[in-house]
Amino acid sequence: MQSTKPNCSPLLLTFTCLNFLSYIHTSFSIDLCNPSDKNTLLQISSHFNNTSPFTTWLPNTDCCATWFGVECDTRGRVTFLQVGEADDVVGEIPSVIGNLPFLQFLELVELPHLSGGIPQTITKLTNLKHLIFLANNLSGPIPNFISQLKELIDIDLSQNSFSGPIPSSLGQRTKLQFVNFGSNQLSGPIPASLGRIKTLVQLYLYINNLTGPLPSSLGSLPNLDELNISQNKLIGSIPPNFGSFKNPDLQLDLSFNSITGPLPTNLGRVNITAINLSNNRFTGDASFMFGNQKTVLTSINLSNNQFKFDFSNTGLPPGLKNLDISHNMIYGSLPKNIGQLPLQTIDVSFNQLCGQIPTGRRLKRFSANKFSNNKCLCGLPLPACN
Repeated sequence: MQSTKPNCSPLLLTFTCLNFLSYIHTSFSIDLCNPSDKNTLLQISSHFNNTSPFTTWLPNTDCCATWFGVECDTRGRVTFLQVGEADDVVGEIPSVIGNLPFLQFLELVELPHLSGGIPQTITKLTNLKHLIFLANNLSGPIPNFISQLKELIDIDLSQNSFSGPIPSSLGQRTKLQFVNFGSNQLSGPIPASLGRIKTLVQLYLYINNLTGPLPSSLGSLPNLDELNISQNKLIGSIPPNFGSFKNPDLQLDLSFNSITGPLPTNLGRVNITAINLSNNRFTGDASFMFGNQKTVLTSINLSNNQFKFDFSNTGLPPGLKNLDISHNMIYGSLPKNIGQLPLQTIDVSFNQLCGQIPTGRRLKRFSANKFSNNKCLCGLPLPACN
């Protein structure tokens, strides 16, 4: 019988030969994708009317090889699912999404018309490590059943419309390293149980309606390197054990709340790289937050509070790039070495400072309004001293 293989010259593979060999390879290739997982993905695509993110999800192709946003393990089980950046994905998360038992990474991001809540079937994803529902239009409460995902490492529900309290049961997830619930409409207190997640590295709760005091339990998180609870309605004072943070690169943002009282002095012993306490109701001395021995501190913002202390002999961190102490009752003069710092931004306005502004080429870059409305501060860029 005559062979169907074309007589392709070893010196010249023609376009016809290449096409034929590609056809033979495609015809006999094995579809790695698990049939059950593939069927689930096709149901997800159908639920969203096979819109733009699913154009490569073709039934006669291998979901592990050619489907955008899908990855599999060596057995053909789907472990990674990513759908994002599409205006035409409309509706709620389908409950069938729970039928991917080997899924480890689930990301639904920047889908402005993805609405509704988180389906309970997500608890069937017992291998899930990364849950990212970022910048959608999801709403309703953050459900308690999220805590049933025992392998969870990262959870990001930021930039949605979630409301209600933060589930205290989240404190049961002892593998969590990253939690971001920022830019939602969450209310109620910050659960003290979050302090039990000793693996937690970053906690973001910014831009919500959270109330009550800062739970002291957060101060016992040994690995925390970033805590951002800005733009809420928190009250009370900073717990003394916030001076127990151990991470050498901590960033702390408590700005735009109603936190009161003096700062705990042991907070000055923490290795903070950036701290923002602005727009609260803090009082008293904050000079211990500075110091020329603080080699890692690059940014400090104490503005719009009621701090009152002598700034004259305050040691300044040698690597300080951003300094804002405006709108307080800080008195004395500016430290003499302030002009030698690598400052990128500065604002000392609306205080009770006096004396000549130290000379320094870096200070010449800043406008007069950054030094204005003080008791008797003078010299460039302000008018000359008498």
